Amino acid sequence: MKFGVAKEIITPKCKTKVACCGKCELDFITIHDDVYCRCIIFDDGANKAITMSFDLLFHDRSLNNALKDYAFKKYGINKDAVCVSYTHAHTAPAVKGYNPGYHTDEYEEFLIERGKDCIDRAFVSMFEGKLEYGRADVDLNISRRGIINGKYDNCPNFNYEHDTELFVLCVKDTNGNIKAALVNYACHPVFYPAQQIISGEFPARVCQHLETKYSGCTALYFQSAGGDVRPAPTVNKNDDGSFGWKSMTFADIDNFAASMCEEVGKIVESDSMKTSDLSVSADEFVTVLEMDPAPLSLFQKEWEFYKGQGHSAPITNSELIANGGYEKLEKSMDLYCQIIKLTPEFLIATIGGEPCYGIKKTVKEALKDYDTCFIGYTDACAYVPDDKVLQEGGYEAECHVEYGLIGPFKKGINEKLTKNFKEALKKITN
Repeated sequence: MKFGVAKEIITPKCKTKVACCGKCELDFITIHDDVYCRCIIFDDGANKAITMSFDLLFHDRSLNNALKDYAFKKYGINKDAVCVSYTHAHTAPAVKGYNPGYHTDEYEEFLIERGKDCIDRAFVSMFEGKLEYGRADVDLNISRRGIINGKYDNCPNFNYEHDTELFVLCVKDTNGNIKAALVNYACHPVFYPAQQIISGEFPARVCQHLETKYSGCTALYFQSAGGDVRPAPTVNKNDDGSFGWKSMTFADIDNFAASMCEEVGKIVESDSMKTSDLSVSADEFVTVLEMDPAPLSLFQKEWEFYKGQGHSAPITNSELIANGGYEKLEKSMDLYCQIIKLTPEFLIATIGGEPCYGIKKTVKEALKDYDTCFIGYTDACAYVPDDKVLQEGGYEAECHVEYGLIGPFKKGINEKLTKNFKEALKKITN
């Protein structure tokens, strides 16, 4: 078994906006910490797979497609076996997919080139090694599906079920040194320490801590079912006994990342880590999600509401839809899904957008005979609610304005995903 590991800096060398910090119309002022893309190559001798993580909010499919094409044309890697994901750092540079009209073409070209460079560097440093993986339930996050005025909204809820699985995959060389550590946890990077400062937020800081702890290691962070959770330390108890979100600092980010790094260390250094030989196969497929169209008047009302506010996606999308774009909207959305089988017992399952916890549970149940690492955020398509969240309504269920969709999704998502993931698993295991 061979592996390749690399990282490349993607900190802008030109002025850009910040992805999602409330000042979308202004360029960043300074850089608190660099942002990176990182990758691992898995080679079983016959087939290869690549997992890539970018310190970005996310991106549309154009970056995924460019890197899949590159890996196939230069190295012969099956496009279905290339996973490109995003840490969802809100303080990262603005990009195509979520920041319409605020990204820069220069930075987009830079991202593609650095992504290709990262793949190349991983290939020139291939080494013999072994794969280990393990998990634990860790209480560092909190559900944000709380009730305000009788309706689910974006507010703290200590009692709502949410994703607490911390999954860790390690690649070690023949001397037992950790060369790569893949961390998979669900938690929105929303400390919001500054509005015009570039940072990879806590996922990048987790990687920095791990690379210090394990000399020679490249760490990668992959978001799991983070659509409906955020860091527990960002919760503030108000004088009236209610809860809300509080302002945080870069020191708070560091403390949170250090806590997660400590939990990762406990898993890595425990006797529970599993190991297995590589046996790579993969399949990427589309699940079509249908929508119930909302009336044009809703988007016109939302445009009036959002004008003057500093949140780029709702502002721009509601304006475009309200002023001539409504008839161009599709009545369904393609949700890109993927299975990469790395060993006879271990899978990576991926989904685009911001999946809620019920989506992860549905996918893992469909793949219940395998150890599965669930990764979301492989593109910027929408919040992906399960049928339970759709029934309840509220923030994640009603994301259509923010993402420029014609309306909320119809029920039946759980059944579709179960069917499609089972079919994909059957395909790759045959």
